[in-house]
Amino acid sequence: MFDDFIFKYRYLIGIGLTAIIIVGIGGLYWNKIGANKKSRENVQIQDLQKQNDQLRAELSGQVQQVAGESSEENSDKININTADATELDKLPGIGPAKAADIISYRESNGGFKSTEDLKNVKGIGDKTFENLANLVTVGN
Repeated sequence: MFDDFIFKYRYLIGIGLTAIIIVGIGGLYWNKIGANKKSRENVQIQDLQKQNDQLRAELSGQVQQVAGESSEENSDKININTADATELDKLPGIGPAKAADIISYRESNGGFKSTEDLKNVKGIGDKTFENLANLVTVGN
């Protein structure tokens, strides 16, 4: 009886099996295409990330250069040869008394020749000078 069924419907069974095989092959091919597409997209994303990192590095370098140029041109350093007591008082470790001593030293010695001359002012030692060295200038 089973043999009669297979013989009678052999074409339909063959078509069904062929359809299942074709669908299976198509699914495998579709997965392969999807994997290749994802792989290409991942490569593109990695390339874009590298370009982004390079641009960030270049821009940060340019920002540092611009910041360096602007700080040299428009220095925020206090000129100890021309600053008044209120300006000197803004420096760390310098209060009104030391600001007055700096001005007194400047007037009696004809100004500071270098920033290290600050060490000659009473109450300013090596440690205080280290804190001030990058904040002060003697001008041109």
